[in-house]
Amino acid sequence: MTTTWLPFTVALLLLAAAVVVLRRQPAPIVVLLGATVVTGLAAAVVRTTAGPGPVADRLWVLAVVVLLPVALVLFPDGRPPPGLGWTAVAVVAVSGGIAVLFPSPYAFSQLSEVAAYLLVLAVQWWRFEHSGREARRQLQWLALGAVPGPVLATIMSFAVAHEVAAVVFVVVWAVFLICLCVGLIAPGRWDVRAVILSVSVHGLTVLLVTSVFAAVLAGLEAFAGPGLDPAPGALGLIAAACALGYAPFARLFRQILEVLLFGARRDPIQAAWEAGDRLGDDPVPALRSLRESLALPYAALTDHAGEPVAVSGRPAEQVVRRPLPDGAGALEVGLRPGQFGLLRADEQVLAVLTPALAQLMHARRLRTELQTSRTAVVESVEEERRRLRRDLHDGLGPRLTGIAYASDAAGNVLARDPGRAADLIAGVRTEAGEAIVEIRRLVEGLRPPSLDQMGLERTIRQHARHLLRPDGRPVTVDVRVPGPLPGLGAAVEVTAYRIVVEALTNAARHSGGDSATVTLRLDDSDLAVEVSDDGPSREPWVPGCGLTSMRERVEMLGGSLTAGAATISVRLPLPPD
Repeated sequence: MTTTWLPFTVALLLLAAAVVVLRRQPAPIVVLLGATVVTGLAAAVVRTTAGPGPVADRLWVLAVVVLLPVALVLFPDGRPPPGLGWTAVAVVAVSGGIAVLFPSPYAFSQLSEVAAYLLVLAVQWWRFEHSGREARRQLQWLALGAVPGPVLATIMSFAVAHEVAAVVFVVVWAVFLICLCVGLIAPGRWDVRAVILSVSVHGLTVLLVTSVFAAVLAGLEAFAGPGLDPAPGALGLIAAACALGYAPFARLFRQILEVLLFGARRDPIQAAWEAGDRLGDDPVPALRSLRESLALPYAALTDHAGEPVAVSGRPAEQVVRRPLPDGAGALEVGLRPGQFGLLRADEQVLAVLTPALAQLMHARRLRTELQTSRTAVVESVEEERRRLRRDLHDGLGPRLTGIAYASDAAGNVLARDPGRAADLIAGVRTEAGEAIVEIRRLVEGLRPPSLDQMGLERTIRQHARHLLRPDGRPVTVDVRVPGPLPGLGAAVEVTAYRIVVEALTNAARHSGGDSATVTLRLDDSDLAVEVSDDGPSREPWVPGCGLTSMRERVEMLGGSLTAGAATISVRLPLPPD
């Protein structure tokens, strides 16, 4: 047992504060921690008032070797570990109970404390291997407080004065209690693996630098003899040399531990360069490169409404969302298994990429708005043509027909020169009839009435019945519509009709075949139109007036046209409902 109880008393007071903070946590743990505080303080009071004796010693051993280890074995849910049950709790309690009964051979040599420490570590390791994600996160907080600090304090106890070791003991105990409280109250607020990584990196680096400093001094003493007393300047130079190696070794340890914890990853700068190099109209390759470079399972771009725009990989259990600048959307990345936050190097890569991704999202949005505006313009033009057709057909047409009827009536009443009058009126009648024919031709050119009367499919079938080759032989046209077509909108409907008519006309004139096939189908949110013939020629299409006109019509609606050997394929985006 230690000669002064002051640091242990301070540690018990800190534990009492932790019990107050944890009063709403699992009852067995809080009760056992409270019993540890009461028993330990009772031992301190007895030792202070009655002096050293077996009662104070046994009370202290009961608090430190029995009650506290049993409480830690029940961490974090107050129940024994799965698979081991209460047997594990009994083993820890019996091991400490032996030290209570026989303090001289066990407690005074600190053998019982070491045994309790190792038993708790073994039991909690078992629990870690047989627990879920949330319990593992809590156990990692416990390990963060229970492993590095005691190991460091044990090492320093051999190299520093007793007073310094007492201060270190109190600090280690405080850190342990903080980790215990965080593990029970808010284990997911911080990424425990990132904290463990930082603590491990700096702990290993400090240990290495201190060891090198001590080894250099020992080497100088061995070389110059035991009476060597280095000057302060020499000690400063040695310390400065060790300090220069701190940052490189810390970086090396971080890289090694990151590989052990999260797997191999590429250099962050190289990862950012590769992902940025693949940015284009389609962001999926850039997201795929980002995932592969940083060993991430998932990456996605979402718009300002939260709807996914581009996705690479499968969503992970933990997803981090980083907003893009200027409200352009967000970048979502899935964390590696067991990770609860991005590493610093990952954050640097995302910081480099997010401005470029924001520009890409802005460009996509502007392109969509432009396409919507273009479609609206085309729709308005088509609607205006429809109105013009209706006005010409219902207004000017009947008027001209009335002129013709009036001319007939005038011819019946004119008697001065019946022959001449009849000729003039006949000419008026002829001109009026030609005007009517021209009006009908204009009406057909603006929009075939059959599209409104019968729809796109029946209008194409009607046109296909009268398709002839240059030598007068008919061309058999098979019109295929695998499923019902929705409302296409005026612009899409007339564009599809014009393209089919032009393609069938070209096939009849130039292909030399006897049959053609027209296919209309709905493909996602597009109308897919395909016209093919069985002509012998398999040479690619040569752009002419007809093909150029078709391509212009398609591009006005934001669609695409592909002209292959004896085949025309068109995709027209449908307007929103």
